[in-house]
Amino acid sequence: MTRRTKIVATIGPSSRSPEILEQLVKAGMDCARLNFSHGTHRQHGEVIHCLRSLSSRHGRPLSILQDLGGGKLRLGRFKGHHRLQPGDEIALSSDKFISEKMSFPFPYPEILAALKINDQVYISDGSICLEVVRQLKDKVLMRVARGGVISSSRGVNILGLSLESNILTEPMKAAIRFGIENDVDWLAVSFVRSAQDLTEIRSYVRDQGGSLPLMAKLERGEALLNMDSILDGADAVMVARGDLGIETPMARLPLVQTEIVRAASIKGVTSVIATQMLSSMVVAPVPTRAEVTDVSKAVLDGCDAILLSDETAIGQNPVEAVKVAVSIIEESETAYPFNTELPSNDRTQSIAAAGTNLARDLGSQIIVLTRTGRAAQEVSRFRPKERILVLCHDESMQRRLCLVWGLTPLGVIPVEKDIPKLVSMVVNLGVKKELISTDDVVTIVHGFLTGVAGTTNTLQVLDLKEYLPAIKSMDS
Repeated sequence: MTRRTKIVATIGPSSRSPEILEQLVKAGMDCARLNFSHGTHRQHGEVIHCLRSLSSRHGRPLSILQDLGGGKLRLGRFKGHHRLQPGDEIALSSDKFISEKMSFPFPYPEILAALKINDQVYISDGSICLEVVRQLKDKVLMRVARGGVISSSRGVNILGLSLESNILTEPMKAAIRFGIENDVDWLAVSFVRSAQDLTEIRSYVRDQGGSLPLMAKLERGEALLNMDSILDGADAVMVARGDLGIETPMARLPLVQTEIVRAASIKGVTSVIATQMLSSMVVAPVPTRAEVTDVSKAVLDGCDAILLSDETAIGQNPVEAVKVAVSIIEESETAYPFNTELPSNDRTQSIAAAGTNLARDLGSQIIVLTRTGRAAQEVSRFRPKERILVLCHDESMQRRLCLVWGLTPLGVIPVEKDIPKLVSMVVNLGVKKELISTDDVVTIVHGFLTGVAGTTNTLQVLDLKEYLPAIKSMDS
């Protein structure tokens, strides 16, 4: 059975070597996430170069997601890892150069000054909780309420704190320019508050000559309030459960996840679920039963992809984590609720719905020819049980669609306005790659004006037992 739900693996110190990257590709990674909150542009560039080479060598398209990572409060840099125990007293200091034991840099003096006694500060997606004890000059004393291991650049959350800063910072601009120059496939925007944030980022991308699709990371409570408009402005959304799980009551988080995925499906927006999917595998060779169940729920919720973060970036078992994710997804999809009933709001969605219904009734595979990727995404939106093979007119679109549920790249073909010739090319390529057989029935979704965006209006059903002999006869 072909796996439909995709896997995004974060690349970091544990996985950026060419040897581990190749093992991740072989294990089933569909998309590599580069977290620009960590690492250097040089390191990320080396990973991109290696992944493109591996993709070519293995004949397997791979998507690259550039996660800008801006807008998040983080600890400063310091040496080593430190285990905090409940009851310990530590300090957060605005001083970058700290010599005191149990004192850690936090380069936001205005935020430190605003903290009040008994305020709670969360670190590392809420795994560590600190309570404010006393204000001192240039630092704040805190008591550890919930312990854990603390290290450089870990994320910090403070409930009730509203950051009104401009979402597009100078480091983000530099990162975006890097992404465009290195031909990444997706751009993830952290801490999106409203559709205006996406408009600002998209405008800058266009000004720099790029056309990258944007993934809105949903991490703040105010993003949930603006969900409808954010979905209208995004190409994809990420349910970033670490920060969202702090700003949302924990008991409600599973429902929020389901609601976001459902809303994204209705809008035709790609959805990714992230954070602590298999977190115990950072140190353990196997996940907990609860984590297995969590991944399965994400799959059955209908997300396009799950994202592994620390598991593959800094964990001891990055390749095994991907293999475990593959096995959970494949088992969960045996009970998948295929053929989703969703409204169709325009011609492309209606054609996609008709194509999936035809394929279901005929038991045929689906082949989609697309220039912008939208027709393939709309077919995926209806979650057909039948395999969806996708043909694009350029490699970048083929890579981009690797993140979308159920889409199997068939290849890249030139624009051909002669429809019978085009269909013949498609079928012969599928047979050559052994993705379709000469006994198959295929449903083809394409536009009458091949290569022209927004013209998807044609469905063709071919019984290859009849079609292929006829083509050979015509050719002779």
